[in-house]
Amino acid sequence: MTAPRSITTDDLSLQPPVDDDAQLVAELMDVPVSAERPAQIVRGWREHWDEHGYGAWIVQDGVGARVGFVGLRAHADFIRVTIRVVEGEGSDTLAGRALRLVVAYCLEWLPDLPLRLRVAPEDISTRFVAEAAGMVHVPELDHTVDGDAWEVLELPYVRIADKVPARAREAMLRMWVEVNDAGGAVGFAPGASEGEVARVLDGYIARLGDGGVRCVALNSPLGDLLGFGFVVRPTGATVAHTANLERIMTDPGRRGTNHGALLMAGLHRAAREAGVELVTLDYRGGTGLGEFYTRYGYTEVGRVPGGVRVAPGDDRDGVIMARSL
Repeated sequence: MTAPRSITTDDLSLQPPVDDDAQLVAELMDVPVSAERPAQIVRGWREHWDEHGYGAWIVQDGVGARVGFVGLRAHADFIRVTIRVVEGEGSDTLAGRALRLVVAYCLEWLPDLPLRLRVAPEDISTRFVAEAAGMVHVPELDHTVDGDAWEVLELPYVRIADKVPARAREAMLRMWVEVNDAGGAVGFAPGASEGEVARVLDGYIARLGDGGVRCVALNSPLGDLLGFGFVVRPTGATVAHTANLERIMTDPGRRGTNHGALLMAGLHRAAREAGVELVTLDYRGGTGLGEFYTRYGYTEVGRVPGGVRVAPGDDRDGVIMARSL
């Protein structure tokens, strides 16, 4: 499937540039629109789109005003991201929302290369926006250009595995127990023991080799496990084009860093690469997860009232959602 050329939400959209966007670039550069450089930049953006199939997006707000850009540029072994928005009230919030959308898109659709953003050490605002989008400072990538110091942040990456080494299993088990203890709806009643969780985890791991299950892990550039889930294929020929996404979870100690969106992007990528056209998932009612999954294109397709018993006297609906890939 061809990657979409635009990203759209209810009150924000990102579109490829057109020639008239030289006016926006001139405003961001604080130069006259008649200057040559803004038009050159826009031409370069459009040429990059033609060559690579991705590039700079123009950010449009809820009323259609063109208020900034998120740029992507291919390098030999990584993709560089930059972001600029027109200064004003709420500009950092707008930049943050735009960058969160773009980095998730990159993880789902673009070549499997590191995504990096560089910031000056004193640019606290841009660094905050990048970290809220999930990017992580990697000190070993910091460098100096013409006497100017740059710090480099990199996006977490997705690993699609058909086997799980012992150390990775330990990290997954620890996270699963922590998520459950924190109240996450990950298949167990509150207070489930590590042994109970381990038996279910090992059941998934045992099935990885037969092609019916894929483990998708979100990892920090520094090596930490940030989240994981499983893509599970059915066995019937009539439903071979579908898969169920199961045990989706992220580190409860790192909330607010876009990891849920990044993990969903990775799961969708893994499923699509395996030939899946339609994915389903289910969740426990009363958790607010329906709103979360709706943001990623899911629609409720079924509900079993009282189908999940969390504890005696605490029955929740079992909810099924689906989306096309």
